[in-house]
Amino acid sequence: MSTVRGRYVRDQQAWAVDQERLRHEQALWMLGENVLFCLLWTARDHDQGLVGLCSVCASDRIAQAYGQSSRNKCPSCFGTRFEGGYRALIVRPAVFTDADDSQSFTARGTVAPQEIHLETTSDFRAHSGDFAMRGTGERLQLRIPQRTTLRTGFGTPHQSEDGTAYNLARAAVEDSTSVAYLIPPATETLITILSRSGPTPPSFGDVEVLRAPLIPLHERD
Repeated sequence: MSTVRGRYVRDQQAWAVDQERLRHEQALWMLGENVLFCLLWTARDHDQGLVGLCSVCASDRIAQAYGQSSRNKCPSCFGTRFEGGYRALIVRPAVFTDADDSQSFTARGTVAPQEIHLETTSDFRAHSGDFAMRGTGERLQLRIPQRTTLRTGFGTPHQSEDGTAYNLARAAVEDSTSVAYLIPPATETLITILSRSGPTPPSFGDVEVLRAPLIPLHERD
């Protein structure tokens, strides 16, 4: 005589995600620093109809032929080819590793790269090429952001529900001549903004700009 055994399929435990995310964010607020992240428009955003092409530099023959901005330092799109340049400016806490000054010889001459690692909150999607602006006045370009999700069941994890520390990234300090320094606010204003402090996390609603969802719908997975 055979016995039919029931099947147990583990459900997602939302409390586990909440606890893990809380620990990460608490450490970031206690040990980190305020950072202004500039999230740039991407080609996928344009394909989704979220943004149009830059009216200043993306309409000439060069831009149309090569599919990129004809001006790296365009004051309207900051070299992205898309109107406005960025989809969001947000302030989040972040922890940085130390950087050692060094020099390397490249085809462009002698450069002094300063590459560091950072971790910040999981509530937004970053891409390679986005910028992080620090309270020291430095502006860094993000490289190869990574995503971390917590699996608590058999379903596919999604960043908005299961993300715990998505924004782990390498970042390199930009030269003072970089287009990153054209993005508002000016350096003096940036330092003042990021110096805000208090017994609770300060509000930055007066300086943040949101032109699209922080986690695009087509990149939720």
